[in-house]
Amino acid sequence: MIMPEDVRFHTPADVQYDWAETNFFSFYIPEANLTGWIYLVARAGVGAIAADIEMIDRIGRVSVDAAYFDFQQHLPLPKQLENFSLPNGLSIRAVNAPRDYQIDYIGVDDTEFHLQVRGLMDPFDIHDPAMDPLASHDPNASGFGSAYANHFDMTAHVTGKVRVRGKSHNVDCVTTMDHSWGPRNERGMRPMGWINANFGTEFAFNSIWSFDPLASDWGQFTLAHGYILEAGKVLGLVAGRMRAVRRGPFPVGYESVLTDKTGREHHFVGTPVAQHPWACYANSLAMFSTVRWSHKGQEGIGLAQENWPLDRYAGMDFRA
Repeated sequence: MIMPEDVRFHTPADVQYDWAETNFFSFYIPEANLTGWIYLVARAGVGAIAADIEMIDRIGRVSVDAAYFDFQQHLPLPKQLENFSLPNGLSIRAVNAPRDYQIDYIGVDDTEFHLQVRGLMDPFDIHDPAMDPLASHDPNASGFGSAYANHFDMTAHVTGKVRVRGKSHNVDCVTTMDHSWGPRNERGMRPMGWINANFGTEFAFNSIWSFDPLASDWGQFTLAHGYILEAGKVLGLVAGRMRAVRRGPFPVGYESVLTDKTGREHHFVGTPVAQHPWACYANSLAMFSTVRWSHKGQEGIGLAQENWPLDRYAGMDFRA
């Protein structure tokens, strides 16, 4: 179970250099096909925090296709994780921990945003069997190894205003945030998928997958954790399968079938509408997609992240 104090640092007394505390927040603006995110990796063992703020609005294949890019890897570690400001212009404050947050950012090139994040559910603790039927204390079952030794996901309603290079937008979307803490060495990361869809405030899913990009069809993904959020009720997943159609390493379409703890199956088909090769760590490459999903005649929007560890796949003649 996630408690209010879990938005604070969890730094062990004998903290090692590879200990990490991460936060991910996002927003999207459908009429502009604009997706933005804030990704933080705090390294208490080295006294630094990485802050990645990016926005995309198209199918991109190189980093300069991004609409906005401000990724700084060696900012000074703040004293508090629940209420801090960084030299890059980012401030985050938990206003109703662990569900609600205020995020403000004054960037460069006439770009800024001011966002209110309101959790639509209690944080989903992937290691709590009361929430997650697939909960396990075995880090190999987490989908991301020890990097998800402690982890929660939460579907949230995000509102506010965004200004990108002088153009202003209102934000009113449902998306997923997450928070993790534990050892996260940049060597030997696991390939994994973190994929969600949101159909308004009443229906959404989030899912975590073990990932084998060299497999075919339904063999690419193995469900590790996830939930359906339906009319305010969180239903942990008990089974699931997913496949992706690809153009090289980039997914161009998804199909997912998820079974919740009541035994109901939910079928989703998705198509990326914006995409980005995301180097969230120097030793990995994530295929980051904004996906338009369909489910029972309804249309939703979500994010798909597929982590490709470069130390694992480099030198394997992937093209062949």
